[in-house]
Amino acid sequence: MLSPTDAFESVPSRALNRRRLLACLAALPFLAATAPAAAASSGLQRLQPRPSAPALRLTALDGKTYDLGAQQGRVVVVNFWSVYCRACKAEMPALDALARQHPEVAVWGVAAGDSPETVAAFAETVAVGFPLLPDPQMHAASAWSVPVLPVTDVIDPQGRIALRMIGEAHWDQPPLRDQVLALVAD
Repeated sequence: MLSPTDAFESVPSRALNRRRLLACLAALPFLAATAPAAAASSGLQRLQPRPSAPALRLTALDGKTYDLGAQQGRVVVVNFWSVYCRACKAEMPALDALARQHPEVAVWGVAAGDSPETVAAFAETVAVGFPLLPDPQMHAASAWSVPVLPVTDVIDPQGRIALRMIGEAHWDQPPLRDQVLALVAD
């Protein structure tokens, strides 16, 4: 049971909480409109000066070897992910859309810590048009100083890391897609 003092103090408190709730509800349309752009750029780093990309040579599930050194003159999006990472799997459709809509950009998925068998089983459940490259001992992830998953590095035509995104992103939508495509013209 509320004492007279408690009842007196709770009325202004309820009115204040109601005002805060209404203010939050009024802000929702603005937040909803700006959230995708803010989320897409929040983990993005533009590297200046652009460091040379570490060596990367891995074998895809089909046995084909992918060597970053052979990609000079081309933009390459290197996505470090894992079968066990929910955010990694969530961004795969956007990476796939980028790869399909812009064949001038190479997209590679480096499966950090996953065995070829695990990646193959995953590939049976999800169709992507870019190569999935198992990195079971995480040699590539270590050489690239990948702190968490997912991490995506965008390599410019000169073989330098131009952009790094830590976390899930919408690679098939502006502003990220536009930044990747701007590197094609470099």
